[in-house]
Amino acid sequence: MNAIFMAALAGTGFAAASLLALLGRELGARERSYSAAFAAGILLALAFVDLFPEGLELGGEGAVAGFVGGFALLFLTETFTRAHTHHSPEDHVHKHALGPFVLGLTIHNLSDGFVLGVGAKAAAVTSWLVGLGVLVHQMPVGISLAAVLLAASAGKARVMRTAVLLGLAIPAAAALTVAFPVPGDGTLGLLTGVAGGVLAYIGAAHLLPEAQTEYTNRFAGILFVATLLITAAGLIALPHG
Repeated sequence: MNAIFMAALAGTGFAAASLLALLGRELGARERSYSAAFAAGILLALAFVDLFPEGLELGGEGAVAGFVGGFALLFLTETFTRAHTHHSPEDHVHKHALGPFVLGLTIHNLSDGFVLGVGAKAAAVTSWLVGLGVLVHQMPVGISLAAVLLAASAGKARVMRTAVLLGLAIPAAAALTVAFPVPGDGTLGLLTGVAGGVLAYIGAAHLLPEAQTEYTNRFAGILFVATLLITAAGLIALPHG
């Protein structure tokens, strides 16, 4: 149940961030930079210190294939759909680009829900930490959704409807992943590897560049390293039963 609860929080954070951006109350560049650095530290520590090693223990080479596959899946999704393209409401976006953009965010949010569900199967501490990282990560993504829709002259009702539906995708995917029986350690190792690859891509390819470009400040780098080391140390020290 931890996974579903954290997924619901992440979905709520995503939708709330979109609605706040719709009202013109989005986070400033400094806050976006710091939140991205914080989330990147958590997600990368989880990917490389917890999920990938556990996947290797359970599934061996299958976990390696899952890790690479999860990383590649999100890369291709964002390449073809531009799911993380950032716009301000003043920029112009062609309406024909909205379909691929929303599709990309749908796949992205479903992936986040899947990661939370797999984390629940692996360990309780992993579930809570993945949930925290996904929650922090989803807020700037929600802001991006509202900005792109507004830049494409979408109405406020459409922005609200899309934000709520995409937010619901996260707990829906988590619930399905938790409910679906995993046949054997090998399959669980593969899925855990996929979850690690997804988190590694989000942290390294999206959050870290965001932390460095949103606001030029050394504190964001220090915050990332501190969060990475503290999370990694905690994962190593805490029991994972």
